[in-house]
Amino acid sequence: MSHTVLQTATAQQSHGSLRLRPPSVQASPATSGFPITTDLKSSPFYEVQTGPTRVVLPTFSSLEEERRYRKEHLALVFRILHRFKLAEGIAGHCSVRDPIDPATFWVNPQGKSFARMKQSDLVRCSVDDGRIVEGTAPTDASASSIHSQLYKKLGRGPNGIESVVHVHGPHTKAFSSLGRTLDMISQDACAYHDEQVLVSFGGAVFDNKEGERIAEAVGTDKKIAILQNHGIVALGRLSIDEAAWWQINFEMCCQAQLLADAARRPTDPVIEAGPDEIASTKREMGSSEMGWFSLAAYIEEEEYHSNGQHKS
Repeated sequence: MSHTVLQTATAQQSHGSLRLRPPSVQASPATSGFPITTDLKSSPFYEVQTGPTRVVLPTFSSLEEERRYRKEHLALVFRILHRFKLAEGIAGHCSVRDPIDPATFWVNPQGKSFARMKQSDLVRCSVDDGRIVEGTAPTDASASSIHSQLYKKLGRGPNGIESVVHVHGPHTKAFSSLGRTLDMISQDACAYHDEQVLVSFGGAVFDNKEGERIAEAVGTDKKIAILQNHGIVALGRLSIDEAAWWQINFEMCCQAQLLADAARRPTDPVIEAGPDEIASTKREMGSSEMGWFSLAAYIEEEEYHSNGQHKS
């Protein structure tokens, strides 16, 4: 795909600033949509990659092009979540903020198969109150109410959000019943250090009050809300890819935590990473850019399986 403008998603577009893509940026021969550059230090992955190039965030010639990209990646995210067996009946909803009208967001219609999601299936809702402003298919009442209030309360920019993912994964559901956050027992868990918040169970959601409550608990410095007796909500500060990765990876971390808890004998200590190691690992693995890039291989796989159907 050809990209020409909009450097990093939130910072530049929030000021309406568009500029031509640097000549050093080129399409990646490995994964479509994850461009590379020969200007090594301009990449957020400068220190964690080697070789004559580095991956950079995509750029776009217009906000219309970015809207298409976001919707297509949201459709791919649903397909990826299905492949991870994280689709459960009519439960689950994922959304991304619209770049043209940031006071709206795109979300899935309720009852549509995750495995067959297309960008044209998505429904656009108002950030203010969750009402549908584009599309006719009904959405989950909890999706429109929770997502709208998260977008409204947290806003945009470095401390704001661009995407929300919530599905009913078996390990996150189980872990959410324990009334605790993850122990720092693995490299992956370190990405969530001090970025998890417990939210007490509020029952089934049908109005904006629950969304307001969750948004208040999350604040501007958390990427995971553990909804007790329910599961998690994962937030993307930069992209839908990022939020999807936090959801998938946190599911894996909960599985590892439950396995470790089950295997531990009563006299066995919990061996956690040290504070310096946690901090350095979080800097490397817990950034929004790394969340975006961590989904790259799954995006590539799902584009292959979709054979372009997600774009229709």
